[in-house]
Amino acid sequence: MRKELYQALKDRLSRLIVADSGQIIFASEEHIKQLEEAGTPPEKAVKHVGLWNRQVEFIEEEAPFPMPAVFVEFGRITWRHQAGGLQDADLTVGLHVLTASLPEGYDGAEFHLDLLDKINACLHRFEGESWGSFKRSASIPCHDHEEILDDTEVFQAMVYDDSAVKRLVKHPVPPQFSQKD
Repeated sequence: MRKELYQALKDRLSRLIVADSGQIIFASEEHIKQLEEAGTPPEKAVKHVGLWNRQVEFIEEEAPFPMPAVFVEFGRITWRHQAGGLQDADLTVGLHVLTASLPEGYDGAEFHLDLLDKINACLHRFEGESWGSFKRSASIPCHDHEEILDDTEVFQAMVYDDSAVKRLVKHPVPPQFSQKD
């Protein structure tokens, strides 16, 4: 479930692009494909998505990552057991949104604030087979970095995990044939 959700978040955030006007928009997959086929690939508003591992605390020692970047942090999960191995839980996901304080070609503060709002808009009511509708529950600014704007947008959703459900597996029946000696 987490792997599926992480990949879906990466795909969803990759649809935030910078339009010709400089505004961040949430584009459809079809629109992005049309731009790419026309030879004008869109500028991604989020250049890197990864799993959170306190990257900002060690930014001097870490291999640099392109910014703006979003790091996904899965909160503690307390599972409730249902029948047959099915589990559900209320999941909290923190998205650590990092931008350079003055990204090239933009007013850093305004771009950062716009990106936070656009992330909320693109994830509001975002749902999948293994999770219910996303809703933002908190925004946590961090003021500990000189050259990086760092905010965590916190979302909640009900998740379902069926990895422990026993599946009925049908084995193919070998064809019946007779062998003559």
